[in-house]
Amino acid sequence: MIYSNLPIFIRDFLSGRPGLTLAKQDVIGLYLEKDQLHYIYLTWTRQGLRPTRPGPSLEPYGSVQEPAPWSLKQFLEWMNIFPLVEGHTTAKTRLIYLGLPRDRFFARDLELPPMPMEDALESVKNSLPVCCHLPLEEIYYDIHLCRQEKGNINALILYGSRKDMDVYLNIFRETGHLDSLRGLFPISYGIGAWLSLQQYPMPLGLILRQDSAYELAIYQKNGCLFSGTWPVSEGIAGGAPLITSAKSKFQVPGERIFHFDNSGEPTLALPPTDPLEELPSITENLGVAAGSLALSARQEISIDGNPPHLATIRPLRLFAPIILAFILIASVLTWKVNWDIGDQEQTLSALKLELNGLEEELKPIEQDRQLVREADRFLKEAGEFIKTRPRIFTIINEIALCLPEETWFSNLNFQKGEMTVKGESPDAFKVIESLRSAEIFEQVTLTGSISREKAGTERFSLSLKLKDYEADN
Repeated sequence: MIYSNLPIFIRDFLSGRPGLTLAKQDVIGLYLEKDQLHYIYLTWTRQGLRPTRPGPSLEPYGSVQEPAPWSLKQFLEWMNIFPLVEGHTTAKTRLIYLGLPRDRFFARDLELPPMPMEDALESVKNSLPVCCHLPLEEIYYDIHLCRQEKGNINALILYGSRKDMDVYLNIFRETGHLDSLRGLFPISYGIGAWLSLQQYPMPLGLILRQDSAYELAIYQKNGCLFSGTWPVSEGIAGGAPLITSAKSKFQVPGERIFHFDNSGEPTLALPPTDPLEELPSITENLGVAAGSLALSARQEISIDGNPPHLATIRPLRLFAPIILAFILIASVLTWKVNWDIGDQEQTLSALKLELNGLEEELKPIEQDRQLVREADRFLKEAGEFIKTRPRIFTIINEIALCLPEETWFSNLNFQKGEMTVKGESPDAFKVIESLRSAEIFEQVTLTGSISREKAGTERFSLSLKLKDYEADN
């Protein structure tokens, strides 16, 4: 059984990824290089995910010796023909992961401060026009987010020319497999998933030769941090500046930079025990690396025009087993209760009538009690407002005097010595500095993140704590 990692198994079930499912799902890992296509074909069985012949003329894994992209088209067309041969049974769903050489893509990496992953994703999206050297309307992109040990978030932007990516997407579309395409990514990203499954110590750097370029990829426990390339014509020595810079930036020891093949030393050693032992070595068939993304905990990446997304738990998958168990327990308990209280139904009816009468008598009292509570709350709020009203006017005047030009607040809330404001300004940090210089504030704190609007202004939210508020009241 290939798929035996229980935490990943549970995660896949809750998020809807390959895993426990009522539908039969086959996983296909493909790596398309210049002169051939590597593939693996895995099917869910009672023993787990296992290599399976996709048809009478193909082995569970191997290669198609044709130039790209014709080898890809030929393989996908075979997927349509084989089910018609000798009653071959097909999966209800196929999940196809296609890895390509790194020189088909471009990559940029950013480091963000600690924040929720959803906010980090939006922040990187807003930075795309600056980070990408091609116009957004000419590229497909995806974003891989990786939280580091200190809480900072490393964002790896992977993008490719629409013209180049459409060559592969059109083949999937023409052969009827576009809906099955789960991932389109540099093969180095799939290798990172394979390294994770093999539990290699991290961080780790890997130098790979792919068609016309060498690539340096830096991996960490939670994902891929960096991907850089240089031409094959420059040899291994041509990447020395890039390797030195990456080692310094990501704190990777020199002995943790390996060569994927025999092009240099040290070479990445294969694991002594392989959880994917039924598949060929990754050095023989890089389709294993592409398919590993279906089995690992890595964020799925697909540079196919679909918007970037983070894996989220599907509540229905979590609640369905709980609801079924609850229904079963409730049914048993109901049967037992009905059996025990058969002779007490009349007493229960009398108690219900008495209880209804008491509730009707208590309704006016409860209404009066609610009115008293509301009146008391209103008096307290009115008194608080009267005490602080002169102070509020002074505060607003002080704020207006120290704010930069073209700054305005859309929302202001004052309560118990603290004021929260939301607004826009050409320079949010300048607003914060100006408010911090005011003597009436003890603390000025930025809440949430600063977002830039299309008009060039920056939207922000601040928390302002007043000095000596208790003394004034």
